[in-house]
Amino acid sequence: MRIKKLYEDEEVEVYKAPTEEELEQLVIDAIKEAGRPLSWRELRQIFSGIAGEDRLRKVLIKLIERDQLIELPDGTFGLPGMEQNYVPRNTAKRVRPLVPSKFRERWGNLASKLRKSGLPLGEAIKLYGLDKRGTSEFEEFEGESLEEELFEEENEEI
Repeated sequence: MRIKKLYEDEEVEVYKAPTEEELEQLVIDAIKEAGRPLSWRELRQIFSGIAGEDRLRKVLIKLIERDQLIELPDGTFGLPGMEQNYVPRNTAKRVRPLVPSKFRERWGNLASKLRKSGLPLGEAIKLYGLDKRGTSEFEEFEGESLEEELFEEENEEI
């Protein structure tokens, strides 16, 4: 989808601002073109001059709520299916999801664990026993239960 050019001369090009639907498609196209999930910072840079931060955030929320985009444990945004081979960035910074209910539904309480695993999300999901709702059975892992590991991680962060 292209943005319509209204005016052009030697020094200036003027484009028509995209509608909400066009902006949604532009976001999806940008992620497809990159071939990997994009962070907020990357999306903001791509769409600077085209859409403001509030408008971009609103579009991302709509796409996530309609399951056209997914928010990954490290805060990046990808298309459904991209999470299988994606290795999340290991960040110590807490990720605040745009749509907390969808984020919790998908990743459960293990988002930080998935970020720190260093594994592609598809493998980490199998390893930690996540089901499609993002909940875990807290199976034993390397002699210590996941529940105990999560409790220790939360205390370390405090």
